[in-house]
Amino acid sequence: MKKYILVGVDDTAESQVALHWAVEAADGRGLAVRVIRAYLDELSRWPALGIEGYVPPPTPLDKFQQELDHAVQYARDRLGYDGGSGWLASSDASNAILSEAGRAEMVVLGTRSRSKMSAAVMGSVATSVAAKAPCPVVVVRGGRRTGTVVVGSDGSTESADALEFAFEEAARSGQPLRVVHCWRPMDNHVSPIAITQELLTSWLAETVAPYREKFPTVKVTASLAEGRASARLIELSEGASLMVVGSRGRGGVAGLLLGSVSQSLLHHADAPVAVVRRHQES
Repeated sequence: MKKYILVGVDDTAESQVALHWAVEAADGRGLAVRVIRAYLDELSRWPALGIEGYVPPPTPLDKFQQELDHAVQYARDRLGYDGGSGWLASSDASNAILSEAGRAEMVVLGTRSRSKMSAAVMGSVATSVAAKAPCPVVVVRGGRRTGTVVVGSDGSTESADALEFAFEEAARSGQPLRVVHCWRPMDNHVSPIAITQELLTSWLAETVAPYREKFPTVKVTASLAEGRASARLIELSEGASLMVVGSRGRGGVAGLLLGSVSQSLLHHADAPVAVVRRHQES
């Protein structure tokens, strides 16, 4: 099967934005798009059949199939017949997407807004998929736009993967790239703050140097940002075309697996967010 970008759709306008983003990304990468329309059959799961009271209505399979068919056709119209495929999955969305993510180059999902309520709603799908998928996950908010690609770097293996992804995206899209290292000066610094800034600036330049050589067409700037990483990166997302972070989380639940900075950006950034996790083949 041709390598693909995986995208989840439903009946919301946000998922259509994600579909368009995924198709455009696939077109630029020479990939196909695989669409998943997941649903839960409440009637088959309802334990009170035959008992007086509420019974869920029949699952509108025709409606779900039509939504899937329209999405697949949209991909095929732009990428060719082999450029679009789909699966109507009788499962919760997170499990359906994760079951296909192992063969994907990227997963793309849509989300609604940056409110606290939407953060709780989207957490069951976007947060879970971003925490567990073995490939980069892009959570799209609004349409694709021009602007700087911004990537956070802290010297970890995870941020190195994010740097590679960000440079590739900037090279492909022709957008400038900004590499940011966030730090918080402490009163008890052993070295004066000015010296620490100088050392961090030098370290960041050395970190970025190999990528400058590998991607010579990318117009890149590297700088320090003073303050809490999640807050500063959210500020920088205004006007950005894409925010890129590595997945630093630890532990056995989705929130801990993802990491606080990634979660904050997913819920509150003003731009699409790519959470980069090393692919199984890497």
